[in-house]
Amino acid sequence: MQDFKKLKVWDRAQSFAATVYGATAALSGRDVVSLRSQLRRAAQSIAANIAEGANAAGSRDFARYLQMAIASASETESHLDLALRTAVMPAEAVMPLIDDVIAVRKMLIVLRRRVLENGA
Repeated sequence: MQDFKKLKVWDRAQSFAATVYGATAALSGRDVVSLRSQLRRAAQSIAANIAEGANAAGSRDFARYLQMAIASASETESHLDLALRTAVMPAEAVMPLIDDVIAVRKMLIVLRRRVLENGA
């Protein structure tokens, strides 16, 4: 069990989610609101899974939560790609977010690998 707030990846994921909230604040319209909601939920799930997993019973459980965070990062990237393809958001707004979520996912993959190696 560890304090999730001390994990750099959690802080980066939490900041990313806050950035997504700001970037999607102006999106409106029935169809767009649905995408905005899914995008926000996926983005906030990244940090939430890290926090929940940090208090898991053991390394294998923590690694499982990290895998869920990785999956949420991929889901977020997919929603961002759709926002770009449908011109819901401009490339200038989407591309930095995609870069950020990819960086978070890479950090998660490294952390998960370390957790599994050290906990086995």
